[in-house]
Amino acid sequence: MYPRIALAIPWLVFAFCCDPQRICAAQPAQRFDPRDLTGVWMQTPDRPFTTYPLTPEYEAILKQRRADEAAGKPFQVAQNRCLPAGLAATMTTGAYPIEIFYQKGGREILFQKENVGALYRVYLNRPHKNADELYPLFYGDSIGHWEGNVLVVDTVSLGATSAFDLITPHSDALHVVQRLRRTSYDTLEDSITFDDPKALIRPITATAVFKLHADWEIEEYECTNERLIFDEHGNQTISKDAQP
Repeated sequence: MYPRIALAIPWLVFAFCCDPQRICAAQPAQRFDPRDLTGVWMQTPDRPFTTYPLTPEYEAILKQRRADEAAGKPFQVAQNRCLPAGLAATMTTGAYPIEIFYQKGGREILFQKENVGALYRVYLNRPHKNADELYPLFYGDSIGHWEGNVLVVDTVSLGATSAFDLITPHSDALHVVQRLRRTSYDTLEDSITFDDPKALIRPITATAVFKLHADWEIEEYECTNERLIFDEHGNQTISKDAQP
C-alpha cells in the first residue's frame, strides 16, 4: 500500500503540471536591491502603535484633549491648520502615500508624503547639528547610516509638533529612531522607536509596513484653512463667507 502511494503522488503532480490549461511553474520572485528604497509606498491599514505609555502629566493632557473633543472642541493637529503633520504622524498614520528618492552614493535620502509640507531629508554624510544650531522642527534633524541592508535614521529636534498621531501628546524631547528594511520587492518595513523622557515612561517600538505601488504618482496637494474659524466661545466653525 505505501509503495503505491509513493508512486502515485509524483504521477499526480506530474500530470497536474503538464496540463496545458494550467500555469504550474512557480513565478520567479522579482529581483530588487535591498538598499534601493526609491518608489511610491503606501502604509498598510494597521497602525503600528495602538497605545502609548504616557507619564501622568501627559496622560492628563490626553484626557483633557479627549474631553474637549467630546465637547465639540477637538484638538487642532498641525495639518488642520495647514501646517506639516510632522515626522511622528507622517510615519504612523498612513492616510497618504510616501515617495522616497535616493541615488546610490548620494549624500541624502528624500522622503515626500502626499500632504501639506511633508518633505524631509535624511543626511548620510554628517552627524546631528550642534544644539545651538537646532530649533523646533516639524521633521527634525535626521541623520542616517546603513547597517547591512537596514537604513537607520536618527531624528531629534521635533518640537514644532505635539502629537504622536492625531491626538496623543508628545514633548519637545521626542527622539525617533527608524530602521527601514526592504524585505521583498514590494514590502518596506519601518521599525520605529519613540523615546520621549517627558511624555513616555519608557521607549516604545513598533513596525509600520508599506507596500510598493510602482504605477502610482504623487499628486499635487494644497491646503487652505480660510473656511475654518473659531467663534467667540472657542468653537470651531465655518466662516459665513465660505458657507454655501
